[in-house]
Amino acid sequence: MQQHCVRLLVILAVGGYAAVTATALQSHPAEPHQHAEGQALENPLEATADSKATGRQRYVFMCRDCHGNTGLGDGDMAHAGGDVPDFTDDIWLHGPSDGEIFLVIKEGVSADMQPYADRINDEDIWHLVNYLKTLQR
Repeated sequence: MQQHCVRLLVILAVGGYAAVTATALQSHPAEPHQHAEGQALENPLEATADSKATGRQRYVFMCRDCHGNTGLGDGDMAHAGGDVPDFTDDIWLHGPSDGEIFLVIKEGVSADMQPYADRINDEDIWHLVNYLKTLQR
């Protein structure tokens, strides 16, 4: 009986978190904006050639399907619908700072761009941020 109650509490807790997360993602603004929380974050990794190369590797395996080979937002999965950002222009929908980009990847912002916190560690997200910045024209 006790094990059943614990399992039920875990299910309710996870379900509640999922509902809160889904609600937060659905209410995220679609127009360009900034996030003070992200602006306060400083990238702890220097944008070295090695960091950018590591970020590119992560991009190829985790981002390319939607965002495309060169960051134009034209990956194979992008054709399924949704609005995939173009990383080569000067518009960062959720803020241009390294910290804001970091939070978009880590926490997600929509049903299409879900959180990657459980798929990639913080250091690799920072490498990815360094690489993404190289895609701008």
